[in-house]
Amino acid sequence: MFQGVHSTVIGDSHIRKGIVCQDSSGTVVTDQFAIAVVADGHGSAKHFRSDVGSRIAVKITTKLLKNYMNRSDFKEQFFKHPEFILAQMEKQILMKWREAVEEYHLENPLTKEEESKIPEKAKGRLRTAVIYGSTVLATVLTKDFSYGMILGDGGFVVLGENDELFIPIEDKNSHANYTSSLCNTDAIHFFEHWYTTEKVKALFVSTDGLFKSFASEEDFLKYHGLLSHMFHDTEKMKKSLKRNFEKRTREGSGDDISIAFVYQEGETVQ
Repeated sequence: MFQGVHSTVIGDSHIRKGIVCQDSSGTVVTDQFAIAVVADGHGSAKHFRSDVGSRIAVKITTKLLKNYMNRSDFKEQFFKHPEFILAQMEKQILMKWREAVEEYHLENPLTKEEESKIPEKAKGRLRTAVIYGSTVLATVLTKDFSYGMILGDGGFVVLGENDELFIPIEDKNSHANYTSSLCNTDAIHFFEHWYTTEKVKALFVSTDGLFKSFASEEDFLKYHGLLSHMFHDTEKMKKSLKRNFEKRTREGSGDDISIAFVYQEGETVQ
C-alpha cells in the first residue's frame, strides 16, 4: 500500500573543502504505515561531529516512531489525544537522541585532532550534545491519519487528496545562520507538529539544502509536484533525485541535500 524513498547527496562545497556529508535520511515502510525522516548536522566549528549526530537522529526517530505505530492501541489513543501523544514523541526523540549521543561519545573519545577543532572560547565549556548538533524532520503516513514534527529548518510538504501541495508547519525560530537544534538546552520548546485525519497522498521532508536551491517557495512546491508524477517508477525517481541534487548543490547553495518521502502506492496524481 505504501512506498518510501530517501536520498542524500553531499554538498559541492563540502567536497571542495574536504568536509564530510552532514545530512542523513531514512524511510520505513510497512503494510500499515510509512515513515520518512531527515536530519541536518550543523556546519560550524563547534559541531564537528554533527554527521554522527544526524545519523543518530534518523536512527532514533525512525525506531521510536515505528515502535509507537506498532502498538495495538496507538490509532485509538492518537485519535483521542493527538496533541498529547505528539508532544510525548518529541520529548522521547530528544531524550533518546541525547542518550545515544552521550553513549557514542563515551565509546569514541575525542581524538587530539578533534580537540584542536574546539574554538578557544568554548574549550572546557562545550556540552557533548553541541558537538553532535542536528535538526530532525519526520512524518508518518497511514490510510486513516497522518502527522509530522520538525525541529530546525528544512522543508515539510504535504500532497493532499486533491493534489494540492502545501507546507503545514515551519520552524519559527530559525533565522540567518541560526537554526533550532536537538542540542539546544531548551530544544523541547522549538518542536512544531501537525496532524490530519483527512486523506493524504504523500508526505515529504527535506533538509534546508533543498529549499535554498530554489528561487521561491512556489518553485520549491512545484518540484514536489514533479516528483509526485514519478511515483509509478521508483527506480527512475531515485536516479533522477541523485542527478538533480548533484546539479542543485553544484549550481546552488553548495550544501548537502536530503529528502525522504512516503506515498500511497497506486495513487494517481493529476
